[in-house]
Amino acid sequence: MRLYLAYFKMKFLNEIQYKVAALAGIATQFAWGFMYIMLFTTFINNSDTNSISSIQIVTYIWLQQAFYMLFAFWSVDKDIFDSITTGNLAYELTKPVDLYDVWFVKTFALKIAKTALRALPIFLICMLPLLGEFTMTAPVSILAAIWFIITMIFSTILLLSYIMIIYVITITAISPLGVKITFSLIGDFFSGGLIPIPLMPDIVQTVLKYTPFYYIQNIPFNIYNGYISDNLEIIKIIGIQVFWIVILIAFGKWLMNRSMKKVVIQGG
Repeated sequence: MRLYLAYFKMKFLNEIQYKVAALAGIATQFAWGFMYIMLFTTFINNSDTNSISSIQIVTYIWLQQAFYMLFAFWSVDKDIFDSITTGNLAYELTKPVDLYDVWFVKTFALKIAKTALRALPIFLICMLPLLGEFTMTAPVSILAAIWFIITMIFSTILLLSYIMIIYVITITAISPLGVKITFSLIGDFFSGGLIPIPLMPDIVQTVLKYTPFYYIQNIPFNIYNGYISDNLEIIKIIGIQVFWIVILIAFGKWLMNRSMKKVVIQGG
């Protein structure tokens, strides 16, 4: 465990240095946030079929922008892809560590570092009353805040489990670009990264509930804003999150062990 904590610390300290990039990212998140809020609130105010309110969607969007780098499927560890395509994976295989766990920890550290630099400033600014109808609200209750934290933890683990599958599939590919783009687009769309799931047609929402994507960012954000408020439903949702985590990690580890048996080292 101490070894994996060391990997986490090294990656975190390396990524936390890029403060200028984070500042530029914050400006970008505000631009996209205001645009999405105007788009989706206009849609909600001119439709009688939506179950989510304008206030809830405003809070959802700002949460999405604050935790953008955490839940962005395309935000992965470039060093891992480079090690696969250049042949440095061979050096990783000689180390007495579980490669799956190392990649998992490093990706987690990368996402935490990038999120830490952006989330707090966005939270502080978006809760200012000066923003008027664009103001982000606090959690609807203390219990909702607790559920939000718990589901955020499981959502992050679930996302990382999915990203690990992307890494493993890349081992047998010539280039990581196609794999990364395909899996990232699928994840971003079906997890509500482009269109919030509550705004999708009912039939689509029903289908997504049978996939792991529904239980990533959609759950904690909609608990925070009060869209999901039934405690029994939340407990059931957490159980489903754990189920998908076990499935994806087990599949990822099985796939990695299978890939390692016939891996071809590229580069030279």
